[in-house]
This record gives sequence, structure tokens and C-alpha cells, in this order.
Amino acid sequence: MKKNKNKGDTLSIIYLIRHAQASFGQPDYDQLSDIGHLQAAALSDHLEQRGISFNAIYSGTQRRHEQTLAAFRNHESAAGRQCPPVTATGAFNEYDSEAILKTLIPQMIEKNPDFEVEVNGMIRDKRSFQKVYEQVMLKWILSDHSINGLETWRTYRERVISGLQMVMDQQGAGKNVAVFTSGGAISVCVQKALHLSDELALNLTWQIMNASITRLKYSGSRVVLFGFNDAAHLEVKKNNRMITYR
Repeated sequence: MKKNKNKGDTLSIIYLIRHAQASFGQPDYDQLSDIGHLQAAALSDHLEQRGISFNAIYSGTQRRHEQTLAAFRNHESAAGRQCPPVTATGAFNEYDSEAILKTLIPQMIEKNPDFEVEVNGMIRDKRSFQKVYEQVMLKWILSDHSINGLETWRTYRERVISGLQMVMDQQGAGKNVAVFTSGGAISVCVQKALHLSDELALNLTWQIMNASITRLKYSGSRVVLFGFNDAAHLEVKKNNRMITYR
């Protein structure tokens, strides 16, 4: 005799949506660039074309999260569809990379004066910036104590995981849930699903494209990776400028 599935056995899907391109290199990074607005529109079109709707929406509170979400909500409204209420939470905010750089770079130069040459090259091009950025962020995640009041990697990771657990607890079974957030938070969620080391999770962050979709499935407390870094809606535009990582 075939058993009926309990409602609690029905898998839910969390769509982790990275914000569209922010204003890298500008005085105020935390707002979408012109390309970012195009990416957010393409993301919204993609979700509509695939017939994806959400039972609940969560978002970080940084402007780049809010503006990416606003593009989706405006798109839904224009199409005559109603979005569920949004739960805004700092649990899905990104770490303060600017503060980390300002705090750790002087310490790293003090220990290795040659590092200053690399730091001075940061302003030349994005590749030089990324090289230094990765070294500084690695030092941050390997630090086991707070440095000058900085949020530690461990605290950051626990903050994001608590947000993920909150979503799972509040939404339960059989739901489609959107979370508008950042690359670091997405990598932490994937880290939990795949049991990755901290260093591998950090390396994963560098691969996550703006306005991409990563999907998790969960049932009860179990969470698994269902799809990673999907940006087909940007690739189909056949415009390399639409593929960005900041």
C-alpha cells in the first residue's frame, strides 16, 4: 500500500539572489550601477518567463539588495501580480569589506613591507585589486579573534546561517522563497549545504555573478544545493558587460 507523504516531507526551495552590479570604484558603492539596473530587469523578466512565484521574500537591508528587489517588485506590479510581504533583515547583509581592508592592510604591510607595492597597484586595474582583496580577506577569515572591533568571519558566518535557519523555520514545507542578498552570504549558505571549509567558501564567493540565482532545497533541518550561480538570463543577452562580479 502506497504511503501518503506528510506535508512536512514536501521540499521547499530557497532562491538566493545576488544583488545586481553595485557602483564599484564610486564614492558610494552601495547602489546599483546602470548595468546593475539592466541586470535586475533581466532577472525579473527571467523569473516571469519561467513562471516562478514566491510564497515569501526576504532581503538584506543594504541598498543594493533593496534596489534589486525593487526592480523585481515593480516588474511584478506592472504585470498585475502581487508580491508577498518582504522581511528585511540584517542577517543577509554583506560583511564590511571596506572596514576589513582599511584595518588589515596596514597590519599586513607592517609584517611584510613588500606587500605595499601590491597595495599601491590596486588602483591601476581590477585584477590588481582582486589579488590584494583576496589576500586580505583570507587573513580575515583565518583570524580567530576580533580585530579593532571588526565582525569576525565566524560571527559573520553564524549571522548568515541564523538567517537561513530563520527562513527555514518560518516557511516550513512546500514553499518557494526568495532571498535577496550578497555573494558572501550566498557562499556561506552553500558552505552549509556542502560542508565546505571556510577557505573554500571564501573562494566560492569570487565566482558568484551579480544578479545570479543559487537554489537550495530544504526539508526540516536538512538543506542541499539544488543549483549554483545561474546567470543564463544575463548570458542570453550576448553582452559581456552584463556579466559582472561586483
